[in-house]
Amino acid sequence: MLASTTQSGRNVQRSPASKRISLTDSIYEALRDRIVFSEIPAEEILVEARLAEAHGVSKTPVREALALLSQEELVEVLPRVGYRITPIGLRDVHEVFHLRFLLEPEAAALAARRSAEEDVVDLRRRSRDDLARISGEAPLSLRAYVGCHDAFHLGIAALSGSRRLVRFIRTLLRDSTRVRVRDPLMGVEGLDEDRETTELVAEALLTRDEARARTLMIEHLTSSKARILAKLNDPELTARGEGVVVT
Repeated sequence: MLASTTQSGRNVQRSPASKRISLTDSIYEALRDRIVFSEIPAEEILVEARLAEAHGVSKTPVREALALLSQEELVEVLPRVGYRITPIGLRDVHEVFHLRFLLEPEAAALAARRSAEEDVVDLRRRSRDDLARISGEAPLSLRAYVGCHDAFHLGIAALSGSRRLVRFIRTLLRDSTRVRVRDPLMGVEGLDEDRETTELVAEALLTRDEARARTLMIEHLTSSKARILAKLNDPELTARGEGVVVT
């Protein structure tokens, strides 16, 4: 039987199956968010029944949400036990940055070649405003920081004029959040560096300096990757089971 809801004055028929899909998506997004921002302890076992009770739903949408997380390799199935969070490994870090090195420096170079001056000025203004806004937060929200960081990188991609490049970089940034939040400068300590990067990249775009724009992005990614690898190899993190797993 179809359930009727009203949206913008229109009657919309929704089936039980569509409701379940909506629940699945909601639970998937909530769990994914907590996993990528390290809000679920690495040693915690995720159990369908407990999650269903916590979300006030049946086990079916929880099972489906966990299956989606498993497809993304965010969780691993433990037969007859539950699910555990997949550890971050060296391969993850190298894979993420290999792809970012392929895409983002080229996006910056294309932006220097193709972007209109007013669009670059607008991106720089929005980035300055975003950084100023999150600087006033106490404590600084990691989610807000990541959102601000990604908005600038996607803004550069948009200035490249390639919709596919924007789409690929957006997907890569989303899929790599769990790796990138390991960067020690993804927080208050990184605000000054982000301000400097914003100004330098914007200047390269405004002067149509493709080589400079590409080099700045490579330097930015190189520094971030090095910091993440150093943090994951931190002996204290390894002792707590949060360090790097060699795979």
